[in-house]
Amino acid sequence: MTNMSIRRALQNNFLGQCPGWYKLTLLGFLILNPLVFFWVSPFLAGWLLVAEFIFALGIALKCYPLQPGGLLALQAVFIGMTSLEQIWHEVSRNIPVITLLMFMVAGIYL
Repeated sequence: MTNMSIRRALQNNFLGQCPGWYKLTLLGFLILNPLVFFWVSPFLAGWLLVAEFIFALGIALKCYPLQPGGLLALQAVFIGMTSLEQIWHEVSRNIPVITLLMFMVAGIYL
């Protein structure tokens, strides 16, 4: 049994078996979004978040995109781009579409 540091364990387990460049790209997105939101423009940050989410879906053949998409969505709540009430409203109205997308992405990933 090897002795692994906490830093190394977090690095290995962050986003599972994704390539290193993808993990670094997602970390870059998570660092960039609040900077753009607070110091450039909330409007631009919103479109940047949409582009990042599409990027995460586009890499679905290499990596499972629900984890990074979820991280981006959580970040949007934490920095104030949306509220939990608005998310609840949208999710409850769109359960069939969300379920379809989840199964489609899972099918592509397998």
